[in-house]
Amino acid sequence: MVRIASVLGLVMFSVALLILSLISYVSIKKDFLLSTPRYGPNGVPRMYMFHTGFRSQLAMKYLDSAFTPLTNALSEDLQNSSKWRYNSTAFIQQRYEISQYIDIPHNFTLTRRSVRIGQLMHYDYSSHKYVFSIGENFYSLVPEVSPILNKHYNICAIIGNSGILSGSRCGSQIEKFDFVFRCNFAPTEIFKKDVGRRTNMTTFNPSILEKYYNNLLTVQDRNNFFLSLKKLDGAILWIPAFFFHTSATVTRTLVDFFVEHRGQLKVQLAWPGNIMQYINNYWKTKQLSPKRLSTGILMYTLASSMCDQIHLYGFWPFGWDPNTGKELPYHYYDKKGTKFTTKWQESHQLPAEFKLLYKMHMEGLLKLTLSHCA
Repeated sequence: MVRIASVLGLVMFSVALLILSLISYVSIKKDFLLSTPRYGPNGVPRMYMFHTGFRSQLAMKYLDSAFTPLTNALSEDLQNSSKWRYNSTAFIQQRYEISQYIDIPHNFTLTRRSVRIGQLMHYDYSSHKYVFSIGENFYSLVPEVSPILNKHYNICAIIGNSGILSGSRCGSQIEKFDFVFRCNFAPTEIFKKDVGRRTNMTTFNPSILEKYYNNLLTVQDRNNFFLSLKKLDGAILWIPAFFFHTSATVTRTLVDFFVEHRGQLKVQLAWPGNIMQYINNYWKTKQLSPKRLSTGILMYTLASSMCDQIHLYGFWPFGWDPNTGKELPYHYYDKKGTKFTTKWQESHQLPAEFKLLYKMHMEGLLKLTLSHCA
């Protein structure tokens, strides 16, 4: 009887939460459609739009009371973004703390001195039984020294791929930074008004070759990939080939392509080794331990060793624009009509990452841009 009562209690609680979520969602949509003017007297979008998006996320998935003060703080921050102040002392302290876990300039990529032909590489997120043997072709593409060794920049920007960048008009602002990081070879040309074109470094997950370039199976696929790389014009292509064993075949295809086109592209190749356990260990000290860190927070970690100040754009893991209340796709480059999904949230614990990044923003460690730029 006790077990039956417990099960019934759990079912009733779940049903109650579902009803509350639906009521909240319906009322939110009604507020969004029927509420008073969209803009306040100062021309800034009224903050009910922000709450429309964020509250719906809470009602439908998170129901986390800890987000309530966060939404209030974000509402104020969107209206007063110019009040942010950089805390150089706190940033230098964090850079030092990260350096205690990983020597980023030297571990940014494998180099000729750190790897040898025939060496077996394991994968950060796969069973230890999977290995990749370093062949002559791969070794020939490894740089002599890390491309970021002794490199130093004043103010850097990391551009995430969130749908919040759609219509942001942040492109011209992004172009002005001393060094621009991008994530996963994201397209820029037709989105330049929102995200800019400048790229000094971009990550390249090997799965991109499968998803967007058909594994280079046709002449047209190879030409398209070549032209995309040519636009990088000297930028660093950071290829995490040793995160998952499923990347092995694609990595070999990628290596063969670069060997074939040696000397025809200015792109600087970087192949990080097994670095994730060290980076993960640092972020665990900040109570962040998802299945795997997002590319964005990984880029922040790398940038901390190169840059004196870091600004983040496109870091918003929710399906509503806090500026307008409109629905957003997950990526700014997703096809029109693409719906937001929680696929990436679940694997990366992105709401938890966002809360941490926003806390760092409030402490002056980084500048998180969520408002539209123009």
